[in-house]
Amino acid sequence: MDPFSQVIALLKPQAVFWYLVEAHDDWTIRFLPSTVVVFGQMIEGAGRVERDDGAGLDMAAGDFLLMPAPPPWTMTGGAGGPPVDYKALIDDPGLLVTTRPNPTVTCFIAGAFAFAPANADLVASLMLPVAHVRGTDPLLGRLGALLTAVGEEAVGDRPGRSLVLDRLLEVLLIEALRHRSDTVPGSDRGLLAGLADTKVGKALRIMHEDAKRPWTVSTLANAVGMSRSAFAARFTDIIGMPPIDYLANWRITLAKEALVSSNLPMTEIAEIAGYQSVSAFSTGFKRATGLSPKFYAQSFAT
Repeated sequence: MDPFSQVIALLKPQAVFWYLVEAHDDWTIRFLPSTVVVFGQMIEGAGRVERDDGAGLDMAAGDFLLMPAPPPWTMTGGAGGPPVDYKALIDDPGLLVTTRPNPTVTCFIAGAFAFAPANADLVASLMLPVAHVRGTDPLLGRLGALLTAVGEEAVGDRPGRSLVLDRLLEVLLIEALRHRSDTVPGSDRGLLAGLADTKVGKALRIMHEDAKRPWTVSTLANAVGMSRSAFAARFTDIIGMPPIDYLANWRITLAKEALVSSNLPMTEIAEIAGYQSVSAFSTGFKRATGLSPKFYAQSFAT
């Protein structure tokens, strides 16, 4: 399994909720800050997104938006109007719908993705604060087909609509994450950018394939055909941390998943994390997470 697939498998993404919103003419919707990854897809019409941190963008029909843990934000259509709380709109879907003839109609899906709590921090390695996929991008390919399918399913009334949309949205998230590495400004850093780099990508695959092996910067550099210093600088520049720090973080990630989702003995989990003894693993794990392995596992027990 390649590194990106491994990360997605650990994240276990799912669309926890979504709503189809319709608004007419001039309107403004206010969204509260969130700790999850929110998404939106414009089906019809257009709107302006403004975040309280100053970031903003225009959404046109066919556009898709991802924002991990956004601050408070608004979406505005036309000339805007008195802000309506998003939760109030969920309770009363007709709140921004007028009975006047021939209104300007805006229709979009808004919702949120949830991830396995043990490794939800991995989201930061995949996403920028705002990821905007334009429906008019000629390079969309399969992502464009998915966006079209989601839009058609959202406004239809066919049997199994909710189930199909849930699955489409999960696949759409993965395709959107793939797509952003080539199209979103600033995305020349992070895991996806590293995987796209010939040398760094090879090093990432090597580490992920055999995380238990006692890798050093020198052995990794030799494996990808670079000098030690050049490799370390290139890896750090793209990934945002030195190779051995990345490896240590990945091992802890695997250990967290094993602690929460398996019944493996502590000796095996310590080995997964690259430690020769349980005591050394416990010390390293607590330094990385703030909790001992035992208490970490207990904190996620149901």
